[in-house]
Amino acid sequence: MEDATKALAKTIATINSDSVREDLDSGGDTSPQPDFEVARKDQVDNVSTDEKALDRWFREQKGNKRVPKRLEVPNEARVTSGGPLKITGNITLIGEDGGVTHANHLTLCRCGASRSKPICDDQHLDVEFLDAGNILTASDCMPVLRPQTLTITCIKDGPLNYRGYLRVYNNKGQECLSMQGALCRCGKSTKKPFCDCQ
Repeated sequence: MEDATKALAKTIATINSDSVREDLDSGGDTSPQPDFEVARKDQVDNVSTDEKALDRWFREQKGNKRVPKRLEVPNEARVTSGGPLKITGNITLIGEDGGVTHANHLTLCRCGASRSKPICDDQHLDVEFLDAGNILTASDCMPVLRPQTLTITCIKDGPLNYRGYLRVYNNKGQECLSMQGALCRCGKSTKKPFCDCQ
């Protein structure tokens, strides 16, 4: 495990030095940005190597405004059986408090028991959340191949509303493609993974 942690630290150091070099070349500000998010070690240990790679550069400086860097990552939500939604893409997450987070990978709670909502903290294991992860909702758009932006808004005591292309799929070959919708995060919807309150 120590070797994996050292490899991750080396990768982050390389990326940070490349980022500073780009900022110097473009005449940008190289001072540390207070809103840059760093994963805690316990979170890093629970994330696969592919997921770490997706989050390696999720922001870039453009003028005086920080904007998400659009990567060649498809907007997809994998519904796990009895577990969370694993979402990849060019994501803007708006919390219940209005806070904004940009990411390329999120693991979001869908059982309703997480203590760090909307992020999954594995409480589905303690509450024995039972859901096969079936997707029975029909698609309402065609597949999109270019990288798109996806905005997910956490509604207080409600679902995760999303705008932008999203492919929701499972490991059984079922999928739903849509440009907007609402994903259940209380675990009680009859149309899981989608919300049935709207």
